[in-house]
Amino acid sequence: MAMPAWIPEAWSKLSADNQKKAESIIHDLLTELGNEATEPRKTKIRYDVLKGKITVAENFDDPLSEFEEYM
Repeated sequence: MAMPAWIPEAWSKLSADNQKKAESIIHDLLTELGNEATEPRKTKIRYDVLKGKITVAENFDDPLSEFEEYM
């Protein structure tokens, strides 16, 4: 993407102090964008993916026969 034509003209109208501020802002922005590019993207967690596909048996809380000798 090419630099917009109005930027050099606007830059020349800024005072030296404001040019330094603009440089700082641009530097910070580029640093932030660089960090975003290297950070792994976080995927949105979907909690409803298995909705209606998992059921709990009615006897879920009943004692297991395998553990009778320990009770």
